[in-house]
Amino acid sequence: MKEMNRRELIAAGAALGGAALLAGCGSSGSTSSSSAKTTPLSKRPDISKEPGHLSILEWGGYEAGGTPAQTSGMWAGTPYTKEFGKHSITYTYIVNDDQSLSKAANGGPFDIVHPCNEMLPSFVKEGLVQPWDTSLLPSFKNLNPFLVKRGQINGQQYMIPWDWGYASLLYRSDKIDPGDATGWELAWNPKYKGKVSLWNGAGSDMEVAALKLGYTKPGEMDNMTPAQIANAKNALIQQKPLNKFYWSSEYQQMQPAFKAGDIWIAYTWQDAYVSMKAAKLQVNYLNPSQGKLSWFCGFVLGSQTKNFFHAHKYVESFINHHACVQMTNLFYYGTADATTKAGEIQNPALAKQLTIGNPEALLASDVHLQSYQPNRSQYELAWQEVLAA
Repeated sequence: MKEMNRRELIAAGAALGGAALLAGCGSSGSTSSSSAKTTPLSKRPDISKEPGHLSILEWGGYEAGGTPAQTSGMWAGTPYTKEFGKHSITYTYIVNDDQSLSKAANGGPFDIVHPCNEMLPSFVKEGLVQPWDTSLLPSFKNLNPFLVKRGQINGQQYMIPWDWGYASLLYRSDKIDPGDATGWELAWNPKYKGKVSLWNGAGSDMEVAALKLGYTKPGEMDNMTPAQIANAKNALIQQKPLNKFYWSSEYQQMQPAFKAGDIWIAYTWQDAYVSMKAAKLQVNYLNPSQGKLSWFCGFVLGSQTKNFFHAHKYVESFINHHACVQMTNLFYYGTADATTKAGEIQNPALAKQLTIGNPEALLASDVHLQSYQPNRSQYELAWQEVLAA
């Protein structure tokens, strides 16, 4: 997943025109955690007796429509703010997947968090979340069954899936030799020293290194052996001198540097392709020979929330059909709404590349869905060693 600030994407949509949007960020697994005990609805305070002010841990740009914080034009959340007021929500922000867990554990409690699904088992294991009551979500029945299933642990719905997309390398087609743009090894090409920028994300960079090394069996990149982790770490240490910087903010760091020509190759998501096309740059979005990454994220319910019913109303205001279609048209990401039709997507190329109507698009043969990493602490340690090298 990723930082979102999307102001540029509103104008960028028209710039895509008829160009093909070559698909190009995080997922879940099982856990031994026991099933959470839930309080029956009949024993919960009525919504009128809840505090009513939501505290949400969120990516910048995904704030509810109608709030002062939402400046990109996203409509999702508008039904909630119309009913409960534009000042009824406080947002705290995250910029990467690891931060979603650390801030939820140390900065809360939060009513709602919006992590990516590879983090879900950790949220459950640490007791930070509780299951949703899907009977309170009228639009839940319309969600993609594959994504819904991936949001379950021990048969309980801990995550309501919402957004999904791809991750790959964006590159300047007027600066990069076409023969070099074949796979993830492009980021290791010494010809482009000082013109590469990878994301400052432990899990994702270790996955990229794994794919570059050929660890491409289903699930292998997220279940590397100690020897493979060491190999991926060493590969990233070898790549580091070619890297101009590891970016943390897409819109404050990576995209300005890309537009200025300071970097020609960057790890990013498909929205950056749209933004760079809008800036009149010659760019391509790499479809690596080893396969691109894919991710999906969603909403989890804080285990200590006193706004149980408010939280459900908030999430319903995001997962309804209109909100989902508008988000795809605005931000160029897919959503979990399975009732979205290709004809509702304003750009036909986008609809084709997101394979609207295919419930398992994230499991295509050229896609690696980012998943729970049982040895994540080892991945994070390896990444720290890369940064220190």
